[in-house]
Amino acid sequence: MRRLLIVSGFIALAYAATGWISLQIAVPPGYSAPFFPPAGIALAALLIFGRRHVGGVILGAFAVQVIGVLRSGAPLDLSWTPFVVPLSAGLQALAGAWLARRLIGFPNALDTPGAILRYMLLVAPLGCLVNASIAVPLLTHGGLIPPGEALFNWWNWWVGDTLGVLIASPPMFVFFGNPREDWRTRRLAVALPMSIAIVLTGAALYQLSRWETMRIQTQFNRDSEQLAGAVRKRLDAQIDMMLAVDHFMAISRAVDRHDFREFVTPWLERHPGTQNFGWSPYVEGRRRAAFETAVRAAHGDGFTILARDLQGRTLPAPPAAEHLPIVFVEPFAANAAVYGLDPLSLPATAQAIGHSRRTRAPVVSEGIRLVQERGTQRGVVVYSAVFDHPAGGREPALLGVVSGVLRMDDILAAILDSSGPTDLELCLADPAAAPGNRRLYGPEGCTGDGWLRQHIGRAVPVRFAGREWQLRVRDTVAYIHQLRSWTAWTTIPIGLGTLGMLGAFLLMTSGHTRRISHLVDERTAQLADATRTLAAQGAALNRAQRIARLGSWECEPDGSGLAGSDELGALLHLPAAASLTLEDLSAAVHEDDRPALRGALAAAAQWTGEQALDCRPRDNPGRVLHFQIASEWRDERPVRLRGTVQDVTATRQAEAHIQYLAHYDALTGLPNRSLWLTRAQGALHVAQRHGDSLAVLFLDLDQFKTVNDSLGHPAGDLLLATVASRLAPCLREEDVLARLGGDEFVALLPRLAHPEDAAMVARKMLAALDAPIDIHGQELRPTISIGIAVHPADGDDVDTLLKHADTAMYGAKEAGRNNFQFFVPEMNVRARERLMLENALRRAIERDELSLHYQPQLRADDGRLTGCEALVRWLHPEMGAVMPAQFIPVAEDSGLIVPLGEWVLRQACRQQAAWARAGLGGLMVAVNISALQFRRADFTGAVTRILAETGADPAWIELEITESALMQPSTELHERLVALGRMGLTLALDDFGTGYSSLAYLKRLPISRLKIDRSFVKDLPGDQEDAAVASATLSLGRDLGLEVVAEGVEQPEQFAWLQARGCAKMQGYLFARPMPADEFARWAAAHDPAAVGMLLATG
Repeated sequence: MRRLLIVSGFIALAYAATGWISLQIAVPPGYSAPFFPPAGIALAALLIFGRRHVGGVILGAFAVQVIGVLRSGAPLDLSWTPFVVPLSAGLQALAGAWLARRLIGFPNALDTPGAILRYMLLVAPLGCLVNASIAVPLLTHGGLIPPGEALFNWWNWWVGDTLGVLIASPPMFVFFGNPREDWRTRRLAVALPMSIAIVLTGAALYQLSRWETMRIQTQFNRDSEQLAGAVRKRLDAQIDMMLAVDHFMAISRAVDRHDFREFVTPWLERHPGTQNFGWSPYVEGRRRAAFETAVRAAHGDGFTILARDLQGRTLPAPPAAEHLPIVFVEPFAANAAVYGLDPLSLPATAQAIGHSRRTRAPVVSEGIRLVQERGTQRGVVVYSAVFDHPAGGREPALLGVVSGVLRMDDILAAILDSSGPTDLELCLADPAAAPGNRRLYGPEGCTGDGWLRQHIGRAVPVRFAGREWQLRVRDTVAYIHQLRSWTAWTTIPIGLGTLGMLGAFLLMTSGHTRRISHLVDERTAQLADATRTLAAQGAALNRAQRIARLGSWECEPDGSGLAGSDELGALLHLPAAASLTLEDLSAAVHEDDRPALRGALAAAAQWTGEQALDCRPRDNPGRVLHFQIASEWRDERPVRLRGTVQDVTATRQAEAHIQYLAHYDALTGLPNRSLWLTRAQGALHVAQRHGDSLAVLFLDLDQFKTVNDSLGHPAGDLLLATVASRLAPCLREEDVLARLGGDEFVALLPRLAHPEDAAMVARKMLAALDAPIDIHGQELRPTISIGIAVHPADGDDVDTLLKHADTAMYGAKEAGRNNFQFFVPEMNVRARERLMLENALRRAIERDELSLHYQPQLRADDGRLTGCEALVRWLHPEMGAVMPAQFIPVAEDSGLIVPLGEWVLRQACRQQAAWARAGLGGLMVAVNISALQFRRADFTGAVTRILAETGADPAWIELEITESALMQPSTELHERLVALGRMGLTLALDDFGTGYSSLAYLKRLPISRLKIDRSFVKDLPGDQEDAAVASATLSLGRDLGLEVVAEGVEQPEQFAWLQARGCAKMQGYLFARPMPADEFARWAAAHDPAAVGMLLATG
């Protein structure tokens, strides 16, 4: 992250700095520069450092925007407009980088003409369309670019970005491009010429920009001065008219309305923009009434001296010391509204009149809104005080005031019309007026400082009738368009394009030089490697021959002139003679192998092709040498004999070992299935030819999976090897004992005199395993089940005999294991039934054909219901109800007991949670766990997962673990029981008394209950042995603090006997049979504990 911020910061800084330089060389006007190196920096940065640095591009572009706004003097707008260009600049850099990777592929050394041309002619111009095409329309819509200049700005923007990419990206690549070794050697060849060319071109463009700016400014100054002169001339003409009217009124004594009209009308017609001329005679306040009467009589109207209030309303003038009412105003029809108006009633006009009386010169008022005006046009009034010309040195007396009203829009429009179209924008301002009343002509806001700052403009002073006005002039789009020099715009792209071509040329030449240098270095290195290789090949060949124990030789066809390698002499112990022959070569091998070698040498000298054979050396017959001999022929005659000799002793031994592994079991050393089948086929053919009998014994190690799961595979392997070593001595030399795989063995007994001989061998095998076997400190007593098939009674081929022996073996397992059984045809039927039952059970688990029944468990002292045992039931759609005694052994033998056990546990937990929600939460639900299921390493995890899935309360779940699961105690087994106890589960030892549990170990286990197996309960109280076992179990439970539960209680006598000896809990048909969950719930709700006592009394 830190490196990302640093690199992005440098990109933003470089973008902003080069952007500022670009603004200095921009040819005005316009929103964009004709050469914009930041575009090239942005594209190159994303290609070099990755797209994630686009934030640096956006930040740099925003800085350039701020610099541009501050440079122009315009206020900084924080709306959406400053972010348009930065965002589109970032998008353009991303688009250009994507295009470059697509068309060229980056990282790229750009050292081939194709790659450079695609970059210059496709990536640069196409990628640079993005910023101009997005920013210009949006800025035009926002009013920052005039619509008429949009196309020009788009073109200028696109050209500037394209040239910026062509010029700025090559230096970026040579200094920062990847891989560095492709660019490092090209820095001087590209960067130095490009830097000089960029500096010179930049200086030329900057000077051109200055020249163009000076040319436009000079022309603007001339045009604005010309306009200012026209304005002054028109205003001077107005002063001349005012003085002429002043003089007329001063020398004329009896001027009436007609005379006044005749005098001023020519002036009005000649100078548009003059609203009127007026005459306001001086009237003392005491003579007002007489004056009004006289004017009414002369004009024949209701003349009254009027005033105007601050709201612009006209009303009779209040009494005053003096009045200057307008009595003559021409043209009268358009200005009748001011007839009788006393200008002294208005502060602005009164101030101007006072100034004119003091200076005796024409004075103009501040801008006013004329009474006659219906629009927004501003006007001013020029007042000239008229005095008489007394004789004898008397002070001149005020006769009145001549007024001239000017409509400023009309005057300026007339001036612009007479001056011809200039396309300049004008503003006439009165700086001395009140801040809100300074604009006399022009658009709103034109008197502010910013109106000129954003354009080429100037303020020209204009003095008129005692006030200092300003004529403010600025350029317009049309004006600049007329002045734009296409010479500059032609020069700039040509110059910059030439600079871009220089960059492309430098990239090509430096890339070509780099490739040539790389090829030279590569070829030099290859030549050096070849030299070293040739020098080392001789030594390597000798080392290789020594390592491979391979020697080579060649000689003449007649056997003379034999030349051999050093390793040949070492292998055959040849003398270091100056010349050897083929006879020396033959003499070096064992005398028994010499005839074969001489024959091979003779054959090679007579025919084309290769000869190969193995021989033993004379001095070391225990080793094997492999000879390969070939001859070279020319013109159908042998010209050379050559060959190799290699020590292949290890290879031949490995081949022999491979053959052994292919036919023997690596664990036990016994023949494997393949070798046994081969020998069985041979023995069977002999038996069929001579009418002999033979037997096939199929052996399976009982409960081997339990050993594997509990003690681990290494212990299982050791057990298999030990069993094999005990079984092998039980056979004759011609018999064949093999391991088929896993815990299965098969024995072939050929040439039997009687079938009973096979039984004798089977008994010897069973007896061989009577003694215990110590495996890693654990004493094991393995047993085997043996099935016997005899030829010809049980089959005429090996596969049938093997199959029937396998079937008989399953019969031995069904008979209680640790015995042997001869095959009888009925076994096939049972085997098929067993297979069908196994497949049906597998489908039953998948198709949910199983269900759980629950048998109540009651306290013996008060008959209270304390829990139940979950018992699995199977209702097959075709076979009907299948008893657990039928399918549980099949599940154990096939391994289906694991998924079956998990299904039972999950269903029982789910039912406990449901009963708890229904108000039967105080019932302990007992679940049987098989030994195979319990010994699995993932059993604890499976229990945890099921509890979490079902939401069952572990405090009301009891796991009944069979005693056989604890027959081989271990630390791992103890830890597993402790972990289950920590979950809150109750642990019970099921079928207690049927196994061989160590009582010393048992007292250390976290067991809470013992269950007396039903086999010890069914004959109580009459059977003394069962009574002794049950009594011992109850006593043991009391001594160890364990609760004892008796199962299979069916008679009141059994109940009474067990209760009398302290049995805490019982279950059995005496109380209730196993029942489905809903029926059990109804039974529990209706159960009366007192009924148990009554049952006992009745019994």
